[in-house]
Amino acid sequence: MPRHRRAAGTALLVATALAVGGCGSDTEPTTAHTSAVTEDVTEPAAPADGTNTEAAPTDEATGDDTSLEDALAAAGVDDELVDQLGDVADANNYGLGEGVETSLEDRRGLAVVQVTACRNVAVGYRTWEGLRYADEANGATEEQAAAMADFLRTEFCLHVAPHEEAPLPEQTLGGPSEDDLGGRGLASPLTWWDGRYPRIPWSKACAAQTGMPLGDAVAYRLAKDEVVCATVPPATALKEHLINLDVVFSSPVDESRARRAALELLPPDASATEPTRGTNPDWSYMDGGCLNTNFRTATMRELMDGLGQDPESWASALYYSDGSTEDGAVGDYTGKVKQISLSTGADQPTSSGDLTC
Repeated sequence: MPRHRRAAGTALLVATALAVGGCGSDTEPTTAHTSAVTEDVTEPAAPADGTNTEAAPTDEATGDDTSLEDALAAAGVDDELVDQLGDVADANNYGLGEGVETSLEDRRGLAVVQVTACRNVAVGYRTWEGLRYADEANGATEEQAAAMADFLRTEFCLHVAPHEEAPLPEQTLGGPSEDDLGGRGLASPLTWWDGRYPRIPWSKACAAQTGMPLGDAVAYRLAKDEVVCATVPPATALKEHLINLDVVFSSPVDESRARRAALELLPPDASATEPTRGTNPDWSYMDGGCLNTNFRTATMRELMDGLGQDPESWASALYYSDGSTEDGAVGDYTGKVKQISLSTGADQPTSSGDLTC
């Protein structure tokens, strides 16, 4: 279950705003953030992998899903601003199709996506140029992408409140080096992480490097110069296990240090295969590259089987010299590593034979 960037055509942005999890194409751009991560604030209509998810928050009196309203209220975005965004979207083919007027609920879905875009720009993870290029690659014309970006920059984003984290939990450290099934970080439960590493403010440690989360984010300090950034999966079947995570160093380290850091978060039986260089996909406006290493590990198969996922005897690591955004790697891979994206499953080349970052 490697982390892939999820694709969404511009004309279907509203329809995909509610999607969470699942794998997308490595040959098309995304309209919302992995890692991360995925891979992601609202519940999915139908995840690509068929995973069952927890029910979204509901109003007890009506039984209605209130997750979109809750997310927008937390961001300080009211329905008047949502409608203004929707008018811009409909006029520029960001809705459900040319000539199709979006409903308020559709517009709220789009607004949630754009709240994340605003926050990503605010923390330095994305740029207005990058947002425009991504929308153009998804099918918008230059004029349409510019109109949306200008409205976000001059109107919408000015009203978006910063992301607020929940208070850090109280912890009792000194837990075992391995979880009950032999994991050492990747695919391990939050309870194991909370007994092993100190939790730290995610926004300070991870925001600029990994982007704003579309879900509950957690960050842990592994060493003085090394933190883990991750988003808790919304799926009930995953039982709050971190199946994707990013290791971020305060400054770039050499490959041997990065390899050790990756292995320390994988089961003890993990063995590395030959590394493969990757490049940004053709649609990316940035030139960039990464290094991929797949790891064989029989224990990972048992861990994923226990979570009701496809049992693969693999994990993967993507090494970035600067960082990774929704538009691909930032800069070429130099042999130094600033960020490692760890995922369950193996990363494989696309049909063209190239591995994408």
